[in-house]
Formats: sequence, structure tokens, C-alpha cells
Amino acid sequence: MKTLDETKLLQFKKNLSSCVNIKSKVFYNKELILSYSPIKKRIGFITKGNANIVKTDKEGNTTIMRDLKANDIFSNLFFQDSEDEIYIISNGETEVIFIDYYNIIKNCDKACPFHKTLVLTLFDLLIFDNKQQNEKIELLSKRTVEEKILFFLKQRMNKNNIFKVTTSYKAIAEYLFVDRSNLMRELKKMEEKGLIERHEKTIKIKY
Repeated sequence: MKTLDETKLLQFKKNLSSCVNIKSKVFYNKELILSYSPIKKRIGFITKGNANIVKTDKEGNTTIMRDLKANDIFSNLFFQDSEDEIYIISNGETEVIFIDYYNIIKNCDKACPFHKTLVLTLFDLLIFDNKQQNEKIELLSKRTVEEKILFFLKQRMNKNNIFKVTTSYKAIAEYLFVDRSNLMRELKKMEEKGLIERHEKTIKIKY
């Protein structure tokens, strides 16, 4: 999830309540924060605590798709009305500011210059978040660890088919929902099969 940079964050917190109507609510552990609704389209901003974006399929299998932390923004604008349910639950005590979608898109009654900036910032973040969410759903649909790794690498490689490892393999394994040992074992197998070429901090896809 993309987070507002520090300057925008300070401006956001300072001007939000003066520009649009907001509601603040505290959730306790494992409480439902937001789910799909064709009518109530809401944007949330976490001011304190943590939450999880969760997917439950028609068989009842539950997967944590992403962790949310303080200063992250989320919305049900892009939740799909499908057999798989996507919702957000609190992870411990969590404080959230809610902004009504229709309150954002209408003209500001106070004609403040911040409103346009608010709208552009929120929608940039929400579009980015939607892309991440779609990527995670597609990733979870991959059947094997090898397929997950290749999908992950292809989404992040440069024009030379090279992925730069800028984080730990443990973090990559967690993102892929596999054990680190399993990830390293699969990378070695893929290298032996000629699918990838590994160096210290880079992985190159060979096809």
C-alpha cells in the first residue's frame, strides 16, 4: 500500500476536517471496518493501529491480502461483488477516519483550494491501491510456487528482464505466502532449469 509522504500527510491531516465531513471511529481486535457495498462507497484513513485486507472464497478459505498501518488509505470503491468476499478487519485497537465518496466528488461548499488537491491525492492513492489489489488476487490464483515467483518477477523487472532485490528474501516470501526456505529452494530449481539467472542482488528472467 502506498503511503502519503510526510509533507502531504501533514497537510492532509490539517485540512481534511475543514474541507469535508469526516467521521472517526475506533475499532478493537478483529472488528469489521469495511466491506463491499453498492451504496455506501467509503474512503478510510488509518490514524492509529493496524488492519488487514482479507479475502474469503466460496469454500470459506481466508487469506490476508495485505497489511495496513497508520497513515494508509483504503476504500471499498474497488471491492468486487463476487463469490469471493473482500473486507477489512482491525488488528488490535485501530482508529480510522471515514470520508464519504460522494462528499469528496461534489464541489466544496467552502470553495477551499485544498479540495482539489485532496481529491487528486486520494484518487492517485486509490488507483495505485487497486492495481496492487488486483496483482495480489492474480498472484493468489497461481497454483505453484514457481508460477507465483515468475509472476512476481515479471511485474517488477526492468526493460532488460532484471529484477533488483531491494528487500529481504523473507519479505518476498511473505508477500508470496510461502516459507523463505521454500522460496530459496524454488529459486535454485528455476536457476537449474535455466528459467532465471541469479547474482548477488539481481534476478534475471531468461526468457
